[in-house]
Amino acid sequence: MNFKTIAFMLVLSFFSGTAMALNDDEWVYKEKQENLKSTPGCETKEIAGAQAQSSYRVKKYAQMICQYDGYGWTLAEIKDPGTLACDECGGDDKGKYSCYLSNVKVECKTIKRGF
Repeated sequence: MNFKTIAFMLVLSFFSGTAMALNDDEWVYKEKQENLKSTPGCETKEIAGAQAQSSYRVKKYAQMICQYDGYGWTLAEIKDPGTLACDECGGDDKGKYSCYLSNVKVECKTIKRGF
């Protein structure tokens, strides 16, 4: 092997151990309280309310609340699903509603960073 290959291998071995993480059991938790996004379009109050309270939608947008804090934050649990709130649409959709969940309380977690 030539000198460049040996030097390259030494550099790789030197920097390979510097990317260490802490123990997987060390987590940082925080609670957040926000409103979820409203349902798309305008429907009757019953349909829009059912769409806003579907378990898939609640879990998806609760996860997004945690991800707004930055890379690595994830949903630990939903503490309080909040209350249903509906806004009446205007224009041609008069009498129809777009609903959302307000004051949803979630607990977010991330792995503790540092050495």
